[in-house]
Amino acid sequence: MAYTWEPRWEPYTVNVNGIIIKTCRDKVTGMIACPICINAVEKCLGGEAISGYKYEYSFFFTDEDLIKHIRDYHGGRIMFKKYHSGRRRGRRHGK
Repeated sequence: MAYTWEPRWEPYTVNVNGIIIKTCRDKVTGMIACPICINAVEKCLGGEAISGYKYEYSFFFTDEDLIKHIRDYHGGRIMFKKYHSGRRRGRRHGK
């Protein structure tokens, strides 16, 4: 039994309800990687590495699960940052 996994990435396009995302999929297992978490541009889409990029490893079996992950995890983080940055500005100005 192997305790490690060395993915063999191939470019993959997710298309769910009009949402199109380019990411990576493992050729052997078929697992789909979150393009934000692994920096898909560097891993399989032919782009350059981003220095200081913090990698997280999130893999999914279905396109729908990837879309839910991006909406719930990454979308929520963006909304949290917008909400809290606005509150801080309001406090500084005495609102």
